[in-house]
Amino acid sequence: MQVFTPEGWLEKLLAGLQRLSLQALIKPVFSPRFSIGFQRRWLSLLARLSLPVPRAAVATADQVGGVPGEWLRPSNSSNTTPPAAILYLHGGAFCIGSPRTHRSLTARLSLASGMPVFALDYRLAPEHPYPAALEDALAAFRALRVDGPVIVGGDSAGGCLALALAMALRDAGEPGPASLLLLSPLGDAVTPHPSPVPPPGEAMLSTAWAQACVDFYRDQHNAAEPGISPLRGDLSSLPPTLIQAGTDELLHDQALALETALRAAGVHARCEITQHRWHVFQLQGGILKSADEAITRLASFAHAHLPREANGTAEHEIVILGAGMSGLCMAMQLQKAGMHNFVILEKQPGLGGTWWDNTYPGAHVDVPSPVYSFSFAPNPGWTRRFASAPEIQAYMQQLAERHGLTERIRFNTRLAEARFDEASGLWHFSTEDGHQLRSRFFVCSTGPLNQPRWPDIPGLDGFQGLRLHSARWDHAVLLTGQRVAVIGTGSTASQLVAPVAGQAKQLFVFQRTANWVMPRIDRPYTAIDRALAQFTLYNRITRWSWMHLLEWGRRGFDEGTLARQGMLKTAAVHRQRQVPDATLRAQLTPNYPLGCKRIIYSNDFYPALSQPHVTLVTTPIERFTQTGIVTSDGAERAIDVLVCATGFDTQHLLSSITVTGRGGQTLSQAWQAGPEAYQGVSVAGFPNLFLMLGPNTATGHTSTLLYIEPEVQHAIACMQAVRAGGYRTVEVTQQAMVAYNRELQSRLDGSVWSQCRSWYRMDGGKIVAIFPGFTTEYVKAVGQPDFTRYRLA
Repeated sequence: MQVFTPEGWLEKLLAGLQRLSLQALIKPVFSPRFSIGFQRRWLSLLARLSLPVPRAAVATADQVGGVPGEWLRPSNSSNTTPPAAILYLHGGAFCIGSPRTHRSLTARLSLASGMPVFALDYRLAPEHPYPAALEDALAAFRALRVDGPVIVGGDSAGGCLALALAMALRDAGEPGPASLLLLSPLGDAVTPHPSPVPPPGEAMLSTAWAQACVDFYRDQHNAAEPGISPLRGDLSSLPPTLIQAGTDELLHDQALALETALRAAGVHARCEITQHRWHVFQLQGGILKSADEAITRLASFAHAHLPREANGTAEHEIVILGAGMSGLCMAMQLQKAGMHNFVILEKQPGLGGTWWDNTYPGAHVDVPSPVYSFSFAPNPGWTRRFASAPEIQAYMQQLAERHGLTERIRFNTRLAEARFDEASGLWHFSTEDGHQLRSRFFVCSTGPLNQPRWPDIPGLDGFQGLRLHSARWDHAVLLTGQRVAVIGTGSTASQLVAPVAGQAKQLFVFQRTANWVMPRIDRPYTAIDRALAQFTLYNRITRWSWMHLLEWGRRGFDEGTLARQGMLKTAAVHRQRQVPDATLRAQLTPNYPLGCKRIIYSNDFYPALSQPHVTLVTTPIERFTQTGIVTSDGAERAIDVLVCATGFDTQHLLSSITVTGRGGQTLSQAWQAGPEAYQGVSVAGFPNLFLMLGPNTATGHTSTLLYIEPEVQHAIACMQAVRAGGYRTVEVTQQAMVAYNRELQSRLDGSVWSQCRSWYRMDGGKIVAIFPGFTTEYVKAVGQPDFTRYRLA
């Protein structure tokens, strides 16, 4: 079971108003005191007046399998054949309801999934008791199945019908639905004794009304018959099933019981419970964000379980490599753009990318949290200004769950090869475990901080002590009472040195070059901060303010600016205050221009180095022995644990994967002189390939998310151009890429980044990581592609 908690004051206000409206206008009428005819007319009237139907969807009356209903389709749907159809069975206790009363929901489900939805107008009781409704559903399903896969959804009594349909098809030996989408399903029509008491927040149902309607439906049949009470039947061999319900509804317990029973029967089932929500709250889509998110998850689950195998090869429109920030951003924006046929390949057992890998003590982001969340998904739950790694990973996990992306990620899947086939215009993929995939588009969102780099020092492999890398931290290793050496004093080391010093008996920190260190203006977020963060306007203002303050800091990289003078003064004062020892302070004073390497923001790094059991070693390392480290002055320091905070290999991007483009050329061959791309996104000779945070898109002053979002929009715009024009490929021209990088390197020559050795540049001097300009410049240039520089074919 997964639990979702709606957030935001506006959401709470709107939910409260919706609940009061339902309790005033629906619940009193859903009663045995009123005739079924009156209830039908009243519900139809209220649905027309209160449930908004999105204009982007078109409803068309039709018949399928001889049963009336209506099709819901996106108004801008292309001429391409949809991957499947959804058969939707509306709720209403088998006696009321119609496609019209549920049009708000079915229209949004069609828009969210990009699939046509046929809302069935099945026969209702008491005029047509069981099994009339089930017979109608079976007739429609069999007719739809002729044209391809069918997903079956239903709410309340419609959820009961969906289950009964799947069971009947299984028993008949016929192919069943690709998946089931059940909203507040009625699984058991047998009323227990004593009768269940609806929770205080129940906005629609009463036990007496539900029992009366079920009695009309079952007529002379036993209520325990599996076609009426599926929970009492054989649930084995049913398709993957997603169940959604709220905490404040009569059928909450049945949703949980159904998940338990399905799993016990070996069925892939998941139950999602949304707190403080009522029966079929998804009908309030377009009003409540929690309802829209639930519908998005329904659509994502449906896509995740469509059959996509052809001759043993999984076929998708888009393959995304990596489930980090950029991979998740791409997936969410593809959903928003109506492009649902994608899969995410992730080599780790969990999502998060950098924030899954980097769990070393003290790991946190070095930019303020408000700019380290997506503009379209602010996080009101940050606990402090500079978020910790666990918080960031939890934010990403929450995003993936809210958008139904966890079902779309293949964890523990390492890509071995990606090859572009010129004949078909498709990318062909091979994973290390032998699986094959094909796709039209390939999005590589692994980023530059992906492949850990170990120090190239003689004797490392012969060291007999424990060895840790900051990006592969082993939390089972206890540092208490140990003699520890940390190699590196960059951003990562500055974060882990203080917590390691708090555990180690003795700590040696080996520094090759000193770093510029600025104070981290950090503070915990209070309850007032989190309350304000519930408001969209507050989030936007906070994000905007930090973004522009960080942009001002970018001016500090240019000589002669007021910003640079201020940053130099701040760094000097910070060093003077935190390092009282003059000799140590001299060792920690950088001998290269500020900004050449990534600036460190820390309040505890300098104090940690000043502790008596911590030694800063500036003499170069000559070699490792089995038990320690020997420096060039001949001194050997015995250690028990080696910690390498030596960063990542940013010069050999994607070197662990063979990526082959046109003419058999590999990406490694194309990048022999160093990685480069057009705007960091596209590479000539590699059609339909899009890099996220590719060459020269790193930033030394602000959040990478500000670069990820426009890159995602750029890639999606290219994909849409291919789709809209009936093309097979989009590819940047060689001339455009060469001209772009010639200008880029010209700007970088003589810049602050060319004046020292750093991970931004190769050994030969070429700067392959950093973007030389301001964020606004990059966003404006990248957001919408200039198709005069691309070749569409």
